[in-house]
Amino acid sequence: MALTRLRMDELVNAWVADQYTPFQIALLGVFDATPFLGPDGALDVPRIRRELAVRARSVAVLRRRVVWTWPGEGMPVWADDPSFDPEDHLVAATLPRGADLADWAANRIVRPLPMDRPLWRAEIIDGLPGQRFALIIVVHHVAADGRAGVALAGSLLDRSPEAVPLSGAPPTAPALPSHRDLLRVRRHRVVAALRRARPPTAEGLRRFRQLMRQFRDAGADLRTRTSETSLPRLVGPGRRLAVVRQPLDELRGAGHALGVTLNDLLLAAVAGGLRELLAARGDDVDQLTIRTSVPAATAPVGQVSGIMLVDLHVAEPDPLRRLTLINAQTAVLKRRLYAGGGDVTEVLHLPLPVARIGMRWMRRFGATRVNLFVTDVPGPPAPLWLAGARMLEAVPVAPLVQRVSIGVAALSYAGDFAVSVHADGSITDLQLCADGLADSFAVFRAAACRPVSSQPSEPR
Repeated sequence: MALTRLRMDELVNAWVADQYTPFQIALLGVFDATPFLGPDGALDVPRIRRELAVRARSVAVLRRRVVWTWPGEGMPVWADDPSFDPEDHLVAATLPRGADLADWAANRIVRPLPMDRPLWRAEIIDGLPGQRFALIIVVHHVAADGRAGVALAGSLLDRSPEAVPLSGAPPTAPALPSHRDLLRVRRHRVVAALRRARPPTAEGLRRFRQLMRQFRDAGADLRTRTSETSLPRLVGPGRRLAVVRQPLDELRGAGHALGVTLNDLLLAAVAGGLRELLAARGDDVDQLTIRTSVPAATAPVGQVSGIMLVDLHVAEPDPLRRLTLINAQTAVLKRRLYAGGGDVTEVLHLPLPVARIGMRWMRRFGATRVNLFVTDVPGPPAPLWLAGARMLEAVPVAPLVQRVSIGVAALSYAGDFAVSVHADGSITDLQLCADGLADSFAVFRAAACRPVSSQPSEPR
């Protein structure tokens, strides 16, 4: 029996989840509703459901689920769900009158996905003003990271307004593997591995020494504790979401002129937003050490294969100086990652029981080393459509984890750069952070238009 086991980078995302922090990513899309409006102006929600269902049936990754294993059966397994029905993953709701779409959607996203069926959900939202409707696509981090999640969400949409989705029933899926099947396959693989076992070679010893150096480097990243702030230590059931939008081409031009990357601009803007938020809350921002976890893709396949821990320098009042410091730091971290240096994801190379203990430690104590998460995902450069309805806006939503109450996600889409600040519901002044982000971006864009002599020099 051929089985596709979960990779460790997928499995650890199941261990991170907690009661109020299901490890789920999401895309909030706002669409032109005109193609779906009836003669009376009402949104034809059943037709939208049908259009989404026919697209979902033709996407293999949307039909697969995890078969969770017992001790002795090996890693969990990916398998097509024999009972898959896309209608089970499509729901509809109406935005309450007067509700803020971003905040309301964030509280819909946090509803846990059932772990015994394909790990996604799409929700059609009626009740928006201006002949628009929204679509919330939620994916568990076990099934996809940010890049793969955007691609998965895009598989429910069209590349042009005239596109016609594939029709027809998907192939019949075989029965899920039984626990007896899993145990038998695992036993055979263990026996085969023992037969192939050889004494350690010089290459094996070299790899072992390299791995030890990587663990040493990773440990160095986690030694320094971050500052305690007025932000909540525990994450509750409620959520808030603030959104900042910027013209993508102008930001890219600013980055080029200032000698930094788009991701550096994002991190420096986040630092500015946090400085505004924390100062307003009474924190002594000039004495704070604030660190973020930033995913970095270092391999062509799999989920994110590296993590950078970046100090955000909120104590620095000058946005351009803050940008220079962050650019210098990320350049060093990237060189180390691409050279095979260690990072906190080295836990993925440990034996399964040890890796799980490591993840439990990170869940409990990680917040003393990391204050927030920031991720930047490239999205489609051209507009996406649903049966002729254009997606006008696309907002990514990053998950929270217990004891880390803020997550920032950025997505480029059709010339727009959308940044969402996702936070525990008790942070009622979250808009201050979003305003600080926008102000920092404005400083960077303005600086890029000044003479070269007045711009910050690129770090060596």
